[in-house]
Amino acid sequence: MDSKKLKELQWKIFQNVAAAQLVPLMRIGDELKLFTTLANLGPSKNNDFAKAAEIDARYSLEWLSAMCAAGYATYDEVEGKFFLSEEQAAVFAHEDSTALMIGAYDSLAASVMDEPKIRAAFKTGQGVGWGDHHQCYFRGTARFFKPVYKSNLVSRWLPKIPALTDKLSAGGSFADVGCGHGVSTMLIAQHFPESRVHGFDFHGPSIEEAKRLAADAGLSSRITYETRSAKDYEGKFDAIAFFDCLHDMGDPVGAAEHACKQLNDDGLLVIIEPFANDKLEDNLNIVGQMFYCASTMGCVPASLAQEVGLALGAQAGPARLTMVLQQAGFKKVEIVATTATNMVLCATK
Repeated sequence: MDSKKLKELQWKIFQNVAAAQLVPLMRIGDELKLFTTLANLGPSKNNDFAKAAEIDARYSLEWLSAMCAAGYATYDEVEGKFFLSEEQAAVFAHEDSTALMIGAYDSLAASVMDEPKIRAAFKTGQGVGWGDHHQCYFRGTARFFKPVYKSNLVSRWLPKIPALTDKLSAGGSFADVGCGHGVSTMLIAQHFPESRVHGFDFHGPSIEEAKRLAADAGLSSRITYETRSAKDYEGKFDAIAFFDCLHDMGDPVGAAEHACKQLNDDGLLVIIEPFANDKLEDNLNIVGQMFYCASTMGCVPASLAQEVGLALGAQAGPARLTMVLQQAGFKKVEIVATTATNMVLCATK
């Protein structure tokens, strides 16, 4: 046994355990609006913060200390005050920030609470339906993807497909399949006011939340939401999109085939998926770790709970995704954009 490698592994576990212990504290901070309170309050002593947040001062001191130890808040040792830097506030406190990442902790908490169901599925090989997850899983998914889409979708990714932006600018029809809480549909409706936008999802509660959020944003008249699966929505569209959901579907070939039939002859299919390389060994890194873990707890069980149960997983890779689209009848498939965490594909008949 190599003692150096052993110590390195033990230290890595120590770091991971410390990170995992933040999950409930982040949920508490989010639910009790502690990050928002601290951001609004500015540098404050613990008792003042506790009073403003309406929480017990002894609990607040421990929570603040943990956040500072993690680098998620800042402590001024001279003044004895706690505060959020601009960067920390952008990541944890401001819901509309394009840097917001606290939504990930909703999904992480849901994974912990869903562990008994997934553990049972390990033994049976059966799936766990999307709607069977803890309710904060759905909110976490929407909140985690929202800043990514706000930063990239209409400003960086879609411009890589000029034919698509031309169609939407001219009033074309757009369908978002697997739209969840409607984050992407609302972005499309806001940036392409002449377009006709439709959102479909088989999870009824998500569609109801999408309708509520669209109403709050004044977009109800611009977006049509329906509870539909990826294989039973109707209409002819200039563009159809699957945003971070095709790999979750039981029958992604069938879903893409249905999309092919619903597209106009010159229509475009847009796929956004987690970034992955085609070879397993090329995904053995921190991004791969995150996506393989998320896939184990959410993506693969969701697919196995549906018909076919292909279980592509969140690290399917471009070659396999291309094969799925070609089997569905698309003749041309291109990767038009990549980031450290996402890749964008465009397919045509």
